[in-house]
Amino acid sequence: MRPRELKRHGSARASGRGRLREDFIRWVTRRHRADGRRAVIGRDRVYILPTRQGYMLLAILLVMLLGAINYSNNMAFLLTFLVVGIGHNAMWYTHRNLLGLEVTALPVAPVFAGTAPLLRLRLEERSARPREAVLLSADGAASRPAFLEPRAATEVAVALEPRPRGVYRLPRQRLSTRYPLGLLEAWTWLTLEHEILVYPVPAPLDGLALTGEECDGEQTENTGGSDATPDGIREYRPGDPPNRIAWKAVARSGQLFVRDTGSGNAAPLWLDWEGVPAADPETRLSALCHGVLEANAEGQPYGLRLPGSRIGPDTGPDHLARCLRALALFGQPGDPAG
Repeated sequence: MRPRELKRHGSARASGRGRLREDFIRWVTRRHRADGRRAVIGRDRVYILPTRQGYMLLAILLVMLLGAINYSNNMAFLLTFLVVGIGHNAMWYTHRNLLGLEVTALPVAPVFAGTAPLLRLRLEERSARPREAVLLSADGAASRPAFLEPRAATEVAVALEPRPRGVYRLPRQRLSTRYPLGLLEAWTWLTLEHEILVYPVPAPLDGLALTGEECDGEQTENTGGSDATPDGIREYRPGDPPNRIAWKAVARSGQLFVRDTGSGNAAPLWLDWEGVPAADPETRLSALCHGVLEANAEGQPYGLRLPGSRIGPDTGPDHLARCLRALALFGQPGDPAG
């Protein structure tokens, strides 16, 4: 085979193994009920197998047992069964380290496309025993070991793979432990639910038309090219919030200006899908995302027009989240306009 064909063949085999593994996990966990946003790990959900070191110890114990039988050495029998007893006790401790643990999925902070979302789980121990070295893994990444005091709680987090724009469900989670000796690994699979919201990548675009709408409904161009102070802008006074600083006016004049939200002459900006000079939908969404973030940073009222939906002018973090969510869901199954 040629190198390119070998590479393609190897990737196909890897994807085939991945599908087989997912099918096997679904078959094993078919009797588990849906977790929702909270789950308690019961006995039927904990799986345990020896690690590589555990299998090596089993091989050594087998050799020790054969030697003790061959030579009829009582001390060899004693040592062999002593080590077996220690391993059996370790298996009980490893299994109990996950049993009864309460796990809750925490909200995932929205991110921009290309940024890794952070999966966070809350682990809570309601009994009187501590939990040692509990690891969370998802999307091929693992967290740091978590330690819980009796009747305490902690958080574990793992960075997921970056995703394109849209809304996603949490990937399958795996909690595992090798406490106390590392000879056995106990694990459980979880399907805790929360959405992962991914915004478009903000990217400035030359020629993006921003329009200002007066009180009578007539639209005018908001060019901001004059050196004079625009309506709705006043000089900075001590105590004004930083999010109302008009950075464009500061860049032009070198002095601090803020937007006067109490002024009735301030025309809100409209970010319009049709005003973006681009054919690619993702480029349009990136430009609108950049415009939303810029308008929010300046504290100016702004609205958003998309095909099939319209968000009226407003300010504040709730309005920002509403506009960014509309951009993230545009054209997706959960899009209200769809």
